[in-house]
Amino acid sequence: MVADEHDLLAAQVDDFFLRSRLANPQHREDCFDFVRKSFPGKPVALAACQGYCSLTLFVGDATVVQFRPWSYRLDLTIANLAHDLYGSFAPETKYLTTLSASGLLVYGMDRIDGISYKTLRVSKPSVEQRQMLCKDLAIFLSQSWNQSKQEHVALGNIGLSIVPRLKSLIMDLPTRFQAKAKAILRDIHRIEALPWVLTHGDVVASNIMVNAASGRLTGLVDWAEAEYLPFGVCMYGLEEVLGQMTTSGFEYRDEEVLRAAFWTELEAQIPALRERSTLEAVKLARDLGILLWHGIAFDDGQIDRVVQEGRDIDEIHRLDAFLDIGQNLGEKSSKI
Repeated sequence: MVADEHDLLAAQVDDFFLRSRLANPQHREDCFDFVRKSFPGKPVALAACQGYCSLTLFVGDATVVQFRPWSYRLDLTIANLAHDLYGSFAPETKYLTTLSASGLLVYGMDRIDGISYKTLRVSKPSVEQRQMLCKDLAIFLSQSWNQSKQEHVALGNIGLSIVPRLKSLIMDLPTRFQAKAKAILRDIHRIEALPWVLTHGDVVASNIMVNAASGRLTGLVDWAEAEYLPFGVCMYGLEEVLGQMTTSGFEYRDEEVLRAAFWTELEAQIPALRERSTLEAVKLARDLGILLWHGIAFDDGQIDRVVQEGRDIDEIHRLDAFLDIGQNLGEKSSKI
C-alpha cells in the first residue's frame, strides 16, 4: 500500500471512531484485541475500502469482522435473506458479540473473493471485461425477479416513504430535475406494480466485487441498507460501471455498447421485459432509484435532505448525467 493510500485509510478509521464518539484509543485497541483473541494465528488487516458506518477487518483469506455502533446495526434477517437469494454473491452474516466498553456490535461474515470494481477501474479494464461485468450484473439482478415474493413483505425506510420523498424532490430539487420527478410520481402505480424484490441499498463501485484478472462479478458487499423495493430501483448502480466521476463531472466511456449488453442480457434472463409496458415500468423504476439515491443527500447517516446546487456537487453531476435531462421527456431516452 502506497503512503497516500495508507494515510487515507488511517484517516477513514480515525473518522469512524470520532463519528462514533469513541475518542479513547483503548476503544480502537479493543477491536483488534477481540479479533486477535477470537482468531489466533490468523493475519489481520484493515479492509482497503472502509464504509461510513463501520470498521471492517479482514481475518485470513475467508473471514470479515465488522464493528458497528448500535445506530448502524445490521438487520440479520435481511442480510441472510440476501445470502439465501444470491448465494455466494452476498455474504452470510452472523452476530458475534458486543464490546462492553464501547458498545460496538461485532459481526462476522464470509469474505467475497476478488477486489472492488473501484480498485479494478484504476487499471482501466478493457471494454470486453466491462461488457462481461454488465452481463453479470444483469444475471445477478434477474435472480431477484425470478425469485420475488408475491406475498406481503415488511417494507423498510425507503419503501415506506417513496411518495413523500418524491414530493420533497419535486418541491426542492433544482428546477431542471423537477419535471422528471413529477413524471415518476404520476406513474408511481406502474412502478409499484412491479415485483418487490430484495434490493441492495448502496450499489457503488466500492461495493461491487470482481475477479482481479477477468473482471467478472464475484458479489456485492455491504448489504446493511438492503430492503424490499420495486425491481429496477437499484439500477442506478449500473452507471458506475459505464463511467466515473471526474473533476469536471460524470464521464461515460463506451457507454452505448455496455448499456446494450446489460439490457440484452436482462431481457434474455427475464422474458417478461419483452413486453413494452413492463420494460417501460422498469426504466421508470431505474429513474426513481437515481432520484432517491442521488437526489437526497446522505448527512451523517440521515437521508432526508434534498440535494442542493453548489453544496452537493457530485450528486448534482450524477443527476445531470444519469437522467439525461437534455432529452425531451416524451422522447425515447438513450439512458435505458
